[in-house]
Amino acid sequence: MDVSFLKIIFAFMAFSIVILSVLINLIESKLPVSIVQTFRYGKFSSEKKHFLVNYLEVPKNWFKHFYVFAAMWSTLGFVLVILAFVFKVPVPEFITHFLDMVALKNRRTSYNATATTVAMLCMLIQCWKRFYETHYLSIFSNSKINISHYAIGYIHYFGCIAAILAEAPSPFTSLSVDHQSYFLINDINIRLIIGIIIFLWAFQQQYLANVNLVNLRTDREGKVITYEHKIPTGGLFDKISCPHLFCEMLMYMAVYIMLWGSQIWPYIFFWVLSNQCESAMLNHWWYQSKFKMYPKERYAFIPYIL
Repeated sequence: MDVSFLKIIFAFMAFSIVILSVLINLIESKLPVSIVQTFRYGKFSSEKKHFLVNYLEVPKNWFKHFYVFAAMWSTLGFVLVILAFVFKVPVPEFITHFLDMVALKNRRTSYNATATTVAMLCMLIQCWKRFYETHYLSIFSNSKINISHYAIGYIHYFGCIAAILAEAPSPFTSLSVDHQSYFLINDINIRLIIGIIIFLWAFQQQYLANVNLVNLRTDREGKVITYEHKIPTGGLFDKISCPHLFCEMLMYMAVYIMLWGSQIWPYIFFWVLSNQCESAMLNHWWYQSKFKMYPKERYAFIPYIL
């Protein structure tokens, strides 16, 4: 029986975050300090500390490191796709062997070359946007994160790019009878258009949300004047506490729509959904506990729903 490494790793991360979230949200006081401290980070980190876990923490601003990797890795993936589907350049054999190893040896394509190219382009611009935001826009405090969160960032972006290539048509897979192996404008259908629209809207709104957060800590000249947390307002912040996390989920949902029929991307989407949802809930509860005048009509993650 063939086992997909990518499916296993994303399923493991998704179910781990779901189980830990339930435990933290319901019986946090009864859990070992080491588990709570490992799970929580940043402004909602655990007040109680475990001396061993302390040695496994790194600065939160190390987040920017795996966006360097993500930008480079997505660029390589996009270049390979363009060379294969536009310029008809053969894919090196070691790459197909690599995809066999992380996905399935008897891989079958699940979408055409046009969907592959558009999805990879979306991941490319998102990775570079996050690179720009973390290096030149975001303002990090002196908070810590567990090294497991740091490692997961690399695993996530490695898996996302590899997953798109793993189910792309020939020359990335040999079993791709039903799908064209070159980019065609005529293959842009209504599903792909819907995915592109959702992605671009969420892409823009996430950037605006991040700019909004930065403006709370800077003056008009862009100089940092405080590291304190304030209540963000305007745009999607008037409806939910974490529009940047909501938009992240929407972008991965948009790619899911573009790659409809994928065997791997549903696992990635479920992981992103569960992770972003829990982070949003923790942020929302923290805002409510920190600010007595926090808007009661504001939802945590999804407008008018959650």
